[in-house]
Amino acid sequence: MIARPISYGLASAALVAAYDTGPAKAADRWSDTDVDLTRKEIKQHYIAEQLHLCCYCGLPDPAAHGLDWDVEHIAPRNLHPEFMFTPENLAVACHECNGHKGSKETLLDPSTSTYPSTADAFLIVHPHFDDWGDHILRDNLAYAAFTPRGEWTIKACHLNRFAGRSIGLIFPISDTRYEEPVRRLLDGGMTLQEIVADLGGAI
Repeated sequence: MIARPISYGLASAALVAAYDTGPAKAADRWSDTDVDLTRKEIKQHYIAEQLHLCCYCGLPDPAAHGLDWDVEHIAPRNLHPEFMFTPENLAVACHECNGHKGSKETLLDPSTSTYPSTADAFLIVHPHFDDWGDHILRDNLAYAAFTPRGEWTIKACHLNRFAGRSIGLIFPISDTRYEEPVRRLLDGGMTLQEIVADLGGAI
């Protein structure tokens, strides 16, 4: 869980205040050159705050230069540009998790005009409001969900892509065709890694 949302420096705070109080909110504002330093400030804060771990897959990347990370808008900026600079809506994610999640709606109530302050307002495991391990189990390269938010996150971000690649699965391991055998094997006491190996040989 992210303990400290970003507290903007003076220049970024002025830019964000002007955006938040402006007459129109547009997702493409994010790419304007005068936002460059604010984007960098956001990225560097959350890389350090998240201890170089992706907010979705939980895997580490020790790089500090920022090129391996995307600034993640938990409620997508294309759908909710009004929350584009909201500190609790920001994190860093690896390129693949961010790419797979894309602009999927993450809010239970997309019509809300204020940013929610509790995890249960979201479909996704929220890096500011949730303890990741309460919702997702990672066993080496395989992921399983404890909760509906964990399941949504695993599927939306294709978290089992790592295990699928490592054993050459024909379909993504998050494909619904795997759900029944995975649950059956878990009930039988197998570990997730054993299940991945078993499925790789069976399909």
